[in-house]
Amino acid sequence: MPADLRQYYSSGKISYSLRTRSRAVAISRANRAACKLDDYWYHLRTQEAELPGKHLLRHGLNRPSPGQEKNPTVTSHALTLSEAVFDIPPPQGSGKT
Repeated sequence: MPADLRQYYSSGKISYSLRTRSRAVAISRANRAACKLDDYWYHLRTQEAELPGKHLLRHGLNRPSPGQEKNPTVTSHALTLSEAVFDIPPPQGSGKT
């Protein structure tokens, strides 16, 4: 267990049965569990990380302010991160043979 994440756990070690006697199945299940833990630990770390440019964020862009919920003409023109990633043009020279 990473030292910086021990505060989230009641024990310093994670252990449980992989419920198999097969070495190949055990390796596969252990790798899958390790990937899930890595993803979750990344999530925990990013929750605490200082975001560069955080002071520039507008709070509540996608949420209507009180009293505007019933006004259908109020929309947000902000892109989500996933929309922005898909709008990035490919690097020049890609696809050349």
